Amino acid sequence: MIRSSICTPTHFSFVSDLGEVKSSESFWRDCCLYSQKLRLVKENLDGQSTLTAVLFDSTPYSFGYKLFALLINEFEVVLPNNSQPCTLQDAASHADIVCGNALGDMARSKVWVDGLPDSELNRMSDNIDWPLCGSVVFSTSGSTGKSKQIRKSWQSLQLELDTLLTTFDMSSVKTFISTVPHYHIYGLLFRLLLPMKLGAQIYPTKEYPEHIVPLVKTAGKQHCILISSPAFLKRLCNDNVLSVSADRFCHIFSSGGKLEQDTATKLYAQMRFSICEIYGSTESGGIAHRKQTNGPDALWTLFRGMSISAKAETQQLVLRSPYLNFQPLAMDDKVALHASGQFKLLGRIDRTVKVEEKRVNLSDLERTLEAHAWVQSCKVILLEGKRTTLAAVVVLKQEKPAYESKRRLNQALRQHLASKFELICIPKKWRYVEEFPINNQGKTTAAALEKLFE
Repeated sequence: MIRSSICTPTHFSFVSDLGEVKSSESFWRDCCLYSQKLRLVKENLDGQSTLTAVLFDSTPYSFGYKLFALLINEFEVVLPNNSQPCTLQDAASHADIVCGNALGDMARSKVWVDGLPDSELNRMSDNIDWPLCGSVVFSTSGSTGKSKQIRKSWQSLQLELDTLLTTFDMSSVKTFISTVPHYHIYGLLFRLLLPMKLGAQIYPTKEYPEHIVPLVKTAGKQHCILISSPAFLKRLCNDNVLSVSADRFCHIFSSGGKLEQDTATKLYAQMRFSICEIYGSTESGGIAHRKQTNGPDALWTLFRGMSISAKAETQQLVLRSPYLNFQPLAMDDKVALHASGQFKLLGRIDRTVKVEEKRVNLSDLERTLEAHAWVQSCKVILLEGKRTTLAAVVVLKQEKPAYESKRRLNQALRQHLASKFELICIPKKWRYVEEFPINNQGKTTAAALEKLFE
């Protein structure tokens, strides 16, 4: 039996899609067994100073105990930002070992820890504690459009976790429900580590509002927290099946993009409940929070320990944060500062956009399309409307490509992008032109490109 130390949280549990409940005791036991596998692997990799592991597991429970075991055994843990084959293969190619149920195909060239036998493991083993140190590497799109790795120390993640625990009253919460994955920094902190610290029950990711209704009913009189995103909340307000259970929610969090005022206002009218938005990035961690009700855009309030300034010429936000040892970090957002210490966001300064909370760089999409044999050049734009959509304008090469119709051409280019980008990040609308439209200054403007889709 695993003996938990004082610093090791207990009483949390994980619920599977089939309703199976895994207790904290099971979590620490499986963490211990996985840790033994890692120790055996390290013996065979002896002599290497820093060992790197790629981890991608689709279930929060398995992901959690494998992450903790890796940190305890001093591996640097790399978390791919999606399960696309190209993404996983690229991450695995730079790692010493691979871990998780999505990486079995990499086993031929790497040590796949999950595939190692359990027969030699000691099931009556040592104490297992909450990790105290280590580093986690997240992947995100940088301002250049190329995939960017963000290394976060485990200590900084714990500091942010402590800030969240002291900022928001969550002491009465026993149920955490999420619509976001656990392998991005927002999901890792809010839908995995927070409920573990609070001794709450953690449910699998739910995509649709109607799937959340029975979970709220199961919780009974206990308060719930919903960890969500603007895209989900926008769909929710169109047919709010959770409004009758509004009093069961202690908090509804939203992050990954801006929650539009119209959505926030509708949800407040339906539920008499304010959504709590979190502003930040993978690199910066959480910076500020706010609640919108039925007024104009609410100002953002900084988390404890944060300080910001704005560059005079560009209004670019510059952050100093305890998570970054107070080193200045220039963000990709413009900001207006207020005397109260609060601030208003004024928009982004680069070509990285978010579509349903998936961050994608338009320049990266264009470069990838232009690598296709049929494409001479292209422009990708974001079309705003009832639903935010990516659209591509493409100039084909003079040689007639081997396609029978525009539909087949669309399919071929979409398939070309699918090896690198998730489905939501692939353009939905396509136009093929002999040359890009230009204005009287010889420039191609976003407005001119948008007209092609009217």
